[in-house]
Amino acid sequence: MKKTILLGMLSAVAMSLCGCLNPHLGSMGASTMIVAHQPRLAVNGDSSAMTLSVDAFGGAKMQGRNVKDGFSAGATAALNYRPFGYSSPLYVEAAFGGKGGNVSLDCSEAGKCNDGYMAWLETPDGRKKYSFWNVQERIAIGADFDVGPVILGVGAGIQTFEGGGDYDDIRDYLGNSLAENDDEGYGAKLYSTARIGARLGQYGVIAFDADFMWLKTLNVGFMLNYFHPSGFHGGIFAAQKVGYGVNVGKTFSF
Repeated sequence: MKKTILLGMLSAVAMSLCGCLNPHLGSMGASTMIVAHQPRLAVNGDSSAMTLSVDAFGGAKMQGRNVKDGFSAGATAALNYRPFGYSSPLYVEAAFGGKGGNVSLDCSEAGKCNDGYMAWLETPDGRKKYSFWNVQERIAIGADFDVGPVILGVGAGIQTFEGGGDYDDIRDYLGNSLAENDDEGYGAKLYSTARIGARLGQYGVIAFDADFMWLKTLNVGFMLNYFHPSGFHGGIFAAQKVGYGVNVGKTFSF
């Protein structure tokens, strides 16, 4: 009996020391970017191998790992280049963006939120919303294939992020004893994407993208966009640490 009690106590101490009972908190920049990737489509009749797409977006009802009820807004710019010409399925993409907003902390990891963290969530500070800002960069390569009117695409690359704000300050405070921080407010993640779309003839293109950003933790985002031959585009998205929202933008040919 004594041996069983001793083993139980040692296990509890070991779990506490390794942080196994601590919730994990990460930068709000560790999210997929809201970039509307335009498949091959002549913008205003210009079949250029290089395009620049700019987008503005806003999202609400944000959810994520131990965060909830957030709002975010921002903008992105993405340069796409097809090294073998407009007709080639291969592309290289370089994207840059920024976002800001606010968010509340939560416990979404069952069994990993210690009593101290749960008690803190019930305090006035635990119920507050905390502001954040982030800058994101991404470089990726991929290909879009036409199978009749259907578009199938894949891509992969690296995404980096930096940021700050009250949210990072409070998670630094919680990281002293009540939580584990996944990063120091900056870092790099692996990125991959898969897309399916359809060509609508003279009416443009519609495309659905599933984006994944991963390394230690996984963040997922989905986008549905319509691209008009004039270069204007818009859509809806659902992404962790960004929210559910809309994006609008314009693509330019060079």
